[in-house]
Amino acid sequence: MLKPARTARLGTVATALVTIGALGLAGCSPAASDTPSDSASTPAADGCGSIPQLGANDPNGLLDSLSPELKDGYNAYDIEIQESAWADWKSEKTEGFTAAIVGQAPAAPYIATYQAQLLESLEAQDVEVVANLAPNDPTDVPGQIQMFNQALSLKPDIIFLNPAAPEAAVDLVAQAHDAGVPVISTVVPLDSPYAISVANNSNLQAMETAAGVLGAIGGKGTVLQVDGVPGIPPQLFWEDGIANALELCPDVTIAGQVQGFFQPPAAQQAVVQYLATNPAGVDAVFQAGSMGWAIRDAFTQAGLPVPPIQDINASQGMAAYAAANPDYPYYGTATPPIPAAKAAAQIGLKVLAGAGPKVNQIVWAPYVVDQDNIGDVVDPSWSESDGTDLTVDGVYLTDDQIAEFFTNPDLGPKTAE
Repeated sequence: MLKPARTARLGTVATALVTIGALGLAGCSPAASDTPSDSASTPAADGCGSIPQLGANDPNGLLDSLSPELKDGYNAYDIEIQESAWADWKSEKTEGFTAAIVGQAPAAPYIATYQAQLLESLEAQDVEVVANLAPNDPTDVPGQIQMFNQALSLKPDIIFLNPAAPEAAVDLVAQAHDAGVPVISTVVPLDSPYAISVANNSNLQAMETAAGVLGAIGGKGTVLQVDGVPGIPPQLFWEDGIANALELCPDVTIAGQVQGFFQPPAAQQAVVQYLATNPAGVDAVFQAGSMGWAIRDAFTQAGLPVPPIQDINASQGMAAYAAANPDYPYYGTATPPIPAAKAAAQIGLKVLAGAGPKVNQIVWAPYVVDQDNIGDVVDPSWSESDGTDLTVDGVYLTDDQIAEFFTNPDLGPKTAE
C-alpha cells in the first residue's frame, strides 16, 4: 500500500479534479538504488544536489528478478509492488481480440498523442477496439466512471484506462477482474493487484532534476515553484520528489509559488506577474512539467537572466536553448508518448496471451537530458521558441526490458507496433 501521507493525499484527488480541473500529464524519472527498501526510510545521499536513495516499496522482494537498470527505476516509487492478479491467467481466445479504451480528455498534447497512438497500435495488431471513450472535461470523474462501466458492459477482452481519480478507479478494476477482464492502467498508476500499471516514476524524475538544479546553484539560494494542477497525481508525485531533494538543502528556500496548470501561456503570465513584484528574481525554478520554455520566456520578458529551470517534460525549444548556451545549467526530461503507448499495447496483448505479468507495476525511469548529452538529442534546425514535446528515440522500455516483467516472455508480441 502507499505510505500514509501519500494515501491521504491521493484520497483527495477525485474532489480536487472536480473542483479545479485537471490536465493529464506523464511523469518521468532517472536512476537510483538497486537495493529494495521501505520508501519511507531516511534518504541516504551525499548532501545538497545529490539524489536521495529511498529504494522501492517492495516488501516481498518481487523486483529481485529484474536487471539492476530496471530495478533502479523504482527508487522512491511509493506504490507497493504486488504480485499481479493476472500472473497465472490467459485468455481463452488466441485471436480476434477486442479492447476498450477509456481515456482522458485530450487537453494536454501528451495525452492526445498517447491516446491516438494507443488506438493505432491496437489496430495494427488486429485488435478490434469496441469503445474509445473519454470525457470532454478532464474534471468529469463521474463521467469517466460511467464510461468505464459502459466499456465493461461490452465485454471486451481487455480495457486500457487512463484514470482521472486513482482511488475511484481501484473499485472499477476490481469489478473488471471479477468479470475476467484485465485492465492496463496507462499514464497514472493504480494501487491494485487487479490492474497492470504501465507508468513513469514521477517522484524520481522530480528528485533527480531538482537535485541537478540545486547543485547548479551551489546548494543555497531562492527557488520559485511553478505548480501544475493542485491535487492530481502528477502534481503530488512532483511535490514529493522536490521535497525529498530539498531535505538535503537547508540553505535553499522556496521564495514564491505560482500556478501554471501545466499550460505554458498560463505559466508565463504567472511568472511575469511574480517577477513584477519581485524584480530581483530568484536563483532557480522548479516546475511541475511542460512549462519550462514559457518560464524561460517570462524571465527574458522581465529583463532578467534565465536561472536554472527544472525542465520536466522538456520542449524542443528549451533543449535547443540549452544546446546553444553550453554554460547554462540544464536538467530536463524527455517523455515520449508514442513509444509509451506502443509499449502499453504490447504489454496488454502479452497479458492476453498468457505471458504472465510478474508484478502489478511496470515502471520506467525516463531519460534525463543535461549538458552532457544535450548534443545527442537536439536537432540543429530546432527553434528555441518551439514548444513541441522533446522525444528521444530508443530510450523508452526496450523489448528485452518488457520481457523481464513476464514469466513467459515468448508469449504475445515480442515488439511494439
